[in-house]
Amino acid sequence: MQNEMNQQKSCLGWIAGVFLGGVVLTRLRLLGLPLERDEGEYAYMAQQWLQGVLPYAETHSMKFPGIYFMYASVLALLGQNPSSIHLSLLFVNLATAFLLYRLGSKWWNSSAGIVAGVSYSILTLSPALQGVWANAEHFVLIFVLAGILLLKGAQGQRLFYSGCLLGCALLIKQHALFFCLFGGVYLGARIITRRESLKNLILNMGVFVAGGATPIMFVVLLYWVTGNFSDFWFCTVQYASEYVSMTSPSQGFANFKYNFATILESNFSVLWLSLIGMASVAWKTDVRREYLFLFGFFIFSFLAITPGLYFRPHYFLLWMPAFSLFAGVGFASLPDKFASFRVKTIVPVGILILILGLPIWIQKNAFFTLPAFTVTRQVYGLNPFSASLEVAQYINEHSNKEDQIAILGSEPQILFYAQRKSATRHIYMYPLMEKHVYARSMQAEMIREIEGAQPKFIVEVKLFGSWVSSRPDLEPLLKDWAQAYLSRNYFVSGVVDVLSHEETVYKWGEQARDYSPQSSFHLVIYQRLT
Repeated sequence: MQNEMNQQKSCLGWIAGVFLGGVVLTRLRLLGLPLERDEGEYAYMAQQWLQGVLPYAETHSMKFPGIYFMYASVLALLGQNPSSIHLSLLFVNLATAFLLYRLGSKWWNSSAGIVAGVSYSILTLSPALQGVWANAEHFVLIFVLAGILLLKGAQGQRLFYSGCLLGCALLIKQHALFFCLFGGVYLGARIITRRESLKNLILNMGVFVAGGATPIMFVVLLYWVTGNFSDFWFCTVQYASEYVSMTSPSQGFANFKYNFATILESNFSVLWLSLIGMASVAWKTDVRREYLFLFGFFIFSFLAITPGLYFRPHYFLLWMPAFSLFAGVGFASLPDKFASFRVKTIVPVGILILILGLPIWIQKNAFFTLPAFTVTRQVYGLNPFSASLEVAQYINEHSNKEDQIAILGSEPQILFYAQRKSATRHIYMYPLMEKHVYARSMQAEMIREIEGAQPKFIVEVKLFGSWVSSRPDLEPLLKDWAQAYLSRNYFVSGVVDVLSHEETVYKWGEQARDYSPQSSFHLVIYQRLT
């Protein structure tokens, strides 16, 4: 029997190696993908941090600072370019898959662990999840899974370290709060079901909570000592609270249905295997502890994607480890249905190859043939992520390092590429256009900052995706000011006209001043009059 299990494990190891090799090759091929907005924000604020400017001191963002620290580490170690950022994502993804393998092996068996790890790497490669871009969720999960792995059977120091790792995950993105809650609920349930004393429950929970609070308190102390706590609090708590309360339940359900359907369309085979795993755990009567852990982790992982009810595609990355663990359990339950060893090995392995191969086949063009530019356009439409490189290069070549620039739009990646400081702390226009009490004061603050800084260049982004206004009553204030201010103090030095998915027109200097954009999707680069 043991020999049969070893043979199956060896066979699975080879299959895992082949599929993981394909994932690595795909990520290497797409290293040069242009940064999208969130990546641009993280990279710019990390770049500023490396120059001695703490996040929130001169730039507004609602994310906790952990993601900027992760990006700053990447930029310092690997270089300040998109390829370095996406190479770090490759390492993080493989490490997370390994942690899932360990977790699946601990909670079920090694076969479940192997399948869970490979399933995760394939699911999180999907363009439907925006998985080839280095969003914060990837970095959250490596800390979450490391913390949860330590939690099983943990006592004393291990409990503290488990809490500390989950606290670090929370520092990367607020959504990780639900994983911290899962850790506390699971730990409490484990102690109670073992009928341990109340004293032991309080002691262990105290150690776990102390571990989770340690990184949080360190950050709070850092901002308090440096005199930046009010900015930190406003961005990450006060504004963030407004941000997560703007979407109605009906709109939230529509968001979930649309984006999950897109994910299911290209990854249905792995998710169906997850359903088999759920049924297998639910029907067994001798796996109470596994039931508690797996379903608890699944539910809290779902809760982690719900804040704000936006259900953006990359939020679903936080749910994928739970699906992957159930996929591993689903595969491990298949041999139980067959009698002979040969059938027990060959049939499940054949099914696994089909299940893992289908998502790759469905998305083969994006994975293996389409240029990085085309993959970006397929996922993000006419958003100017590729064009940002050209715009930033022009600004970099026609300005000095001490010059500041402003972006009238939500394209912080231009700031990172150009290696120029923003003239305003508002690097996104979205908060200025949303339905909350701070919007008008934010617009007024941005106007004051730009007029005070007198930036060398101002990039006006005329694309809906860079504004997404839900407050038409607020638009005239900023747009009327911009039109008057630019006409008095600036001249056109560049135009980027996004005509279609395949064609973008670039005009610079005199050609730009004589050019009339043919598309409603375009950028205008203004240079200050001397």
